[in-house]
Amino acid sequence: MLGIFLFCIGVMYTPGPVNILSLNCGMQRSPSAHVPFCLGVGTALAFWFTLVGYAGTAVVGGSMLPVIAGLGTCFILYLGWKVVSSDVDLVRSGKPVAAMDFKDGLFMQLLNPKAFMVVLPVTTIQFPAAGIGGAAVAGWSLALGALSVGAPLSYAAIGALVSRRIQNARYFKYLNYVMGAMLFLVAADMAYEHVYLAFVG
Repeated sequence: MLGIFLFCIGVMYTPGPVNILSLNCGMQRSPSAHVPFCLGVGTALAFWFTLVGYAGTAVVGGSMLPVIAGLGTCFILYLGWKVVSSDVDLVRSGKPVAAMDFKDGLFMQLLNPKAFMVVLPVTTIQFPAAGIGGAAVAGWSLALGALSVGAPLSYAAIGALVSRRIQNARYFKYLNYVMGAMLFLVAADMAYEHVYLAFVG
């Protein structure tokens, strides 16, 4: 059962669209303001673990994955644009910058194909191998959803540490461009791997 946690940590805490966006959010606001977004991420992942854990891959297998990936690609492109076009002066002047909320985290993770890199192997291979079934699936799903909350929150904390070292607003804007470009690259990779190849393969 330790293997389930180690596998999930290995996937959840590596850079992906949710964690990249959290890094950027941490550079703009206190990590505590990012907690609702992180809870949305955890709720979405707990939902997928529960749904696939009980219903099997028929729920999100085959033809559904490209659709989810397509919607996720569009959402990540939108978020990337928001990062690139955000007003650095608002951050530096101390005026409030719109924080990502629970709904943003929920929908982003529901439409994030990376979530299935965690959910499918765990629910279809590791749960049965560990004898996890029945009510235990719900318990494990909630625990793994809670574990995932720490990933974007830790990236937001790192972003906050980085932002304290930045004195010139121009450099902060450059970092926004880098974060936005990373989101665009993630979206392009997602569109190619999970949408284009699914239709031509």
